[in-house]
Amino acid sequence: AERNQFSEADWKLKSNEIIHQLLQTEEFQQSSVIHSYISMNNRKEVNTEPLIEHILESDKRLYVPITNIQEGTLSHSELTDLSELETNKWGVREPKHSTELDFEALDMIIVPMAAADRKGNRLGYGKGLYDRFLAGSVAVKIGLVFKDFLFDTIPVEDFDEKLNIIITEEEVIYL
Repeated sequence: AERNQFSEADWKLKSNEIIHQLLQTEEFQQSSVIHSYISMNNRKEVNTEPLIEHILESDKRLYVPITNIQEGTLSHSELTDLSELETNKWGVREPKHSTELDFEALDMIIVPMAAADRKGNRLGYGKGLYDRFLAGSVAVKIGLVFKDFLFDTIPVEDFDEKLNIIITEEEVIYL
């Protein structure tokens, strides 16, 4: 609810600053296979559209998630063009078809969240989908979050997977 209080202009500006910070990291520049969430812009998540466009125009490969709510899992698809996306019944844009993901090929996973803390913990949306996915990968795990939702500590559970890097519009935090 607090995120939705951002004006459209402020949300876009802050999102662009976060994406700019990410693009400057050595980790991003050295990654060739990246997995990124597709932002739910109606919920004013950090907008990943500029990031996705940047990756698609580069020589990097991009994978995105497909949510399987009933099974409590994520499947994945390589994305080569934004036209491959359609909006699902929850309002999330996803590829129409999944493709096989080689987890070992992933260099970086960009993770959605509602909030994070300075210890590398993230507060997701309560289904554990990303925690299960992250547990199976050795890729660098990066969280994008607005500084207003970065706290000293947040509640964590045993199954929560920590992030390696958190990026806000003002800082890059290595953990």
